[in-house]
Amino acid sequence: MAARGLRAWGPLILGLLLWLGWSGAVLATEIIVTADREPVSVNESFNLTFSADESPDGEPDFTPLSRDFRVLSQSQNSQISMVNGKVSRTFEWTVTVVAKQAGTLTVPPIAFGDDRSKPLTVTVTDRPAPGPAGSAGDDALLIEVDVSPKNPYVQAQVIYTVRVLYRTRLGGARLSPLEIPDALVQQLGDKRNYSTERNGATYSATEIRYAIFPQKSGPLLIPPLTLDAEVQASGRGGFNPFFGRPMKTVSLRSKAIELQVRPAPAAFSGKHWLPAQNVTLEETLSPDTGRIETGQPLTRTLTLRAQGATVGVLPELGLAGLPEDIRRYPDQPALDEQRQGTGLLSTRQEKTALVPDRPGRYLLPAIEVPWWNTAAERMEVARLPEREIEVAAGAAAPIQPVPEPTPASAQETAGTPPVKGGEPESGRADSPIWFWLCLFLAGGWLITAGLWWRTARWSQEKTVMKPSESPQLSGSRLMRELKEACAANDPGRARRALLDWAAQRWPDCDASLEGIAGHSQGELKHAVQALGRALYGYPRTEWNGAALWAAIVTTDLGKARAENRGPVALAPLHPPAQASPQSGARRPNALSMTQ
Repeated sequence: MAARGLRAWGPLILGLLLWLGWSGAVLATEIIVTADREPVSVNESFNLTFSADESPDGEPDFTPLSRDFRVLSQSQNSQISMVNGKVSRTFEWTVTVVAKQAGTLTVPPIAFGDDRSKPLTVTVTDRPAPGPAGSAGDDALLIEVDVSPKNPYVQAQVIYTVRVLYRTRLGGARLSPLEIPDALVQQLGDKRNYSTERNGATYSATEIRYAIFPQKSGPLLIPPLTLDAEVQASGRGGFNPFFGRPMKTVSLRSKAIELQVRPAPAAFSGKHWLPAQNVTLEETLSPDTGRIETGQPLTRTLTLRAQGATVGVLPELGLAGLPEDIRRYPDQPALDEQRQGTGLLSTRQEKTALVPDRPGRYLLPAIEVPWWNTAAERMEVARLPEREIEVAAGAAAPIQPVPEPTPASAQETAGTPPVKGGEPESGRADSPIWFWLCLFLAGGWLITAGLWWRTARWSQEKTVMKPSESPQLSGSRLMRELKEACAANDPGRARRALLDWAAQRWPDCDASLEGIAGHSQGELKHAVQALGRALYGYPRTEWNGAALWAAIVTTDLGKARAENRGPVALAPLHPPAQASPQSGARRPNALSMTQ
């Protein structure tokens, strides 16, 4: 009996176990690992960051890293953010490692309990010992330069890296600026400090990266950089037991590098030359349903992003091919450049208000942006397909003009009875349906007009009966909401409150952050632009609302409200956080370079 029951329930139990195993795999936390730079040199420290959007199953076990890497240190960090009312949390583990050998090494999956991180491939180069790049005081100070690629296309990105290596006490250092004729030069991010080895000796390294964009084809010479620094004098003659060895100033020059810049290839057939590593084209509509009424605006936003390109080479997206029955009101394009560690990220955003005059279905034409993939050496196209919008007749839709009467001769040709006195000879009695249809439409029109008149009068009475909703009270609520949003460092909530505040201050202002920035100046304009970058920038950055609130209260409206209430003492939105020993303390041998 028991065996018979087991056979009956066996398939069900087996299916339940399989379902539990499948659901556990689906619910596994995704853990991504990234390296702070690529490639790296052998015996040179770099950071591996393991990140997850949810808490993993357990603590990580970094033991598998010891096969190909030496683990120097590790740290853990978590961040909480709120976007559009949705709270998200990010968990990060940073491990500082040194590769044991050159080659293509694989960071193995790391166990976080039952969860696993994804593998990562890292290229480790066997950098040769520096030659005539420069040295001083028994190779105590070195300067190295690298460039990639050495044969770029015109207007394409070139990464130029400068490393200052030192294993002595530095009194100060100054690096000459990088200036290249016929090229655009931009520094990428801040200086990075780490440790590395050269010829068996350990050095402290300070690295600076530049993005170079050649503006014409042919040979391009990157001139040498000059490093002036104070180092300890070698030898015992100048040693002082109280103050140590005296300092001396040395000057080093990096080696010059010549690039061979190629022109735009013949395989590129686009009208606008756009070399980049990656290009994306996005479109958003507001309202996003794509269904509107005549006279109602539809905001179309086009966003073009290019990795490894300047904002100056991004083409205009344009409005060619739109139907004639749609009026267009383009806004000023928003241009942005973000200097990331791996290169430049440029963004061009165009907003256009489309207002249809007639009901119907309309096609927004497809948009194509040809570009040249510098990594794959081929032409690609970023494309948005055609998009259909549906326009319904609104309540206030314009009445179409009545066609003029057809002449009698034309009516006879068409087979229609001639008209006498504006009516067919057959008389109204021959087509009674038209009489009742016109009567029905006229009645509907009268009912609609009556309802509209009653609604308008009710709105006026409601406005008179509620004097408590005064502009002053509404303004105080807006200021309170804006202050709370800034204090909570909530960019989405601050944007909504800022739009309401701007609508009261500037009734003719465009209901967007760009419109507010155009009406503002000084600190308020900078604060509004910073809010926009926090909301729409890539990658997303944390936003501090103290600057926006300080700019708001110093405007004319803020001053007027403060005078009505008397002096107001504004407490700081966020108390100053105590600096951690790692970030607040300055290393005694840290290199500080000014350009």
